[in-house]
Amino acid sequence: MSWSERYVQDRRAQTDRAIHRACERLASDPHTFEKFQELLICARRHAPRLFESPLTAVGHHPGVDALVHLARFRATHIRSVRTWRGETGSWRTAVASLVHHLTCSYPIPRFMVSVWYANDAEGDKKRAWVTAHSRGTSFRSLDLPFSMTRKMEHIFLASQDHLPFEEALRKAELVAVGMPADFVSAILSTRLSKDLRNGEFWRTVWMFLVNHANEVDPAQIGPLIDYIQAIRHDRIRIDTQEGSTEIAPPQPEFSIKGRTVLSILRLIREWHLGLGRTYTSSSFSWPRSPYKPWLIEEPRRDEEEIPKRWHMVELTNSAELREEGAALQHCVSTYAHLCYRGNSSIWSLRMWRSEKVRPVLTVEIDIRKRAVVQARGMANRSASGKPRRLLQEWALREGLQMAI
Repeated sequence: MSWSERYVQDRRAQTDRAIHRACERLASDPHTFEKFQELLICARRHAPRLFESPLTAVGHHPGVDALVHLARFRATHIRSVRTWRGETGSWRTAVASLVHHLTCSYPIPRFMVSVWYANDAEGDKKRAWVTAHSRGTSFRSLDLPFSMTRKMEHIFLASQDHLPFEEALRKAELVAVGMPADFVSAILSTRLSKDLRNGEFWRTVWMFLVNHANEVDPAQIGPLIDYIQAIRHDRIRIDTQEGSTEIAPPQPEFSIKGRTVLSILRLIREWHLGLGRTYTSSSFSWPRSPYKPWLIEEPRRDEEEIPKRWHMVELTNSAELREEGAALQHCVSTYAHLCYRGNSSIWSLRMWRSEKVRPVLTVEIDIRKRAVVQARGMANRSASGKPRRLLQEWALREGLQMAI
């Protein structure tokens, strides 16, 4: 069997498994199951390329997932799938065509179609927003996680086709309030590119950054967001002899009002120093990502020279994150819950010489985007020089985008 034949066979097997899982999920709801079967048959006949969508990093099949969610939202359909003419273009084009036919009174921007194959906790809420907008409701009037001005709405609706839905919302907000372009990029490289909760509070932070733009280095924005998120919003998981529990964040009423840039930076430095003590009681792990570790040895000038090796290794439990954060004096330990929920994967680039091993760079991968979104060295320094070149080489090897 040729490579191309094996590839086609594997893709078909993946699609069949995704359809089987979908049928198992919907079996308890006969009406939704029946609608899914109807959509499935129609898509196979009139848009077979819909099933060519690649699996996501966590194993979801976007084409099949879109059919599942359209079946679940069958009450919103304004046309019968039997009158759909189909689509011979790419799988994304096929999904967009089917969504417009079934649910839209008015056309919607292409990037919005992605909500129909979203599987996050807020997916149904986003599908409801998009459906309402497709019936003529202005987007800014919906029950959004933050207040949207007319300018924000205009920027949002003009978002590029490739942007994820949450990132388009966040970017529109930041651009509309006057955030400098390098600040926008820095914020979109953090978890807040997809976490839209606590929107009104974060608006006060955005205005603080806009008003103090001349005093803030873009490299400080990531640590600032990590600090505020950890002390104000993140609940900490604790494993005890009685079982697992969660405790509230230490400062849920934290406010940016009345603070200066220097005072915030001082708080961040003090917090970093205390991280090793704060999280020592929490210990839990998560599955490995699909990416592979990497070990490379530098050429030696002579046989007697001690070899220098570089090792890219994944961190898969909260204790490893604490050790990494303590070694490099940054806040990666606060990312444990993102890893546990499958949103992020954290890697450490380490240098070996003789028996000594030391971390040099901590790397965050956004699982959904298949992209390297952060790389921080000692005290949150940006990746540069040889460590950055090695990171780029490893990312290329693993098929990851470099978003930094």
